[in-house]
Amino acid sequence: MIAYSTHCWTEIDTKTDLCPHCGTGQGADPRSYEEKLVAALAHPLPEARARICWLIGENRIHAAVPCLMHMAEHDPDLFVQKAGVEALGLPRDSRSIALLDAMSGSANRFLADAAKKSSIAPRSPDLPEWGESGSMQDSTVRRKT
Repeated sequence: MIAYSTHCWTEIDTKTDLCPHCGTGQGADPRSYEEKLVAALAHPLPEARARICWLIGENRIHAAVPCLMHMAEHDPDLFVQKAGVEALGLPRDSRSIALLDAMSGSANRFLADAAKKSSIAPRSPDLPEWGESGSMQDSTVRRKT
């Protein structure tokens, strides 16, 4: 089984308590779930980065928008770029909307189509909206009954 440091993403032995590269303990990590997901965008495996983009989008992690924007434009893996584009359609941040609009005209049809779909993706009524400040405008999540 392959294990990675939760801090620097160096491959480590599964029985190692400290990463030999960065020295970070592999036990309890004081970061929040959201902070860990944002940090995981630096994972060396493209399939892991793509899954993390999806998780970030599904969880509407507003703090990840700048990282997702960077990945959508600059990740070396096209499928990770697409995952970043798709994830950007969910938080509905004004910065991501502008990028999605710009990417809708991309010469790369794969990314352009993903950007168009993300730009018009319907919002779920069960999820709160994000305001410009990054705080939820409606602090309660509406549930279907």
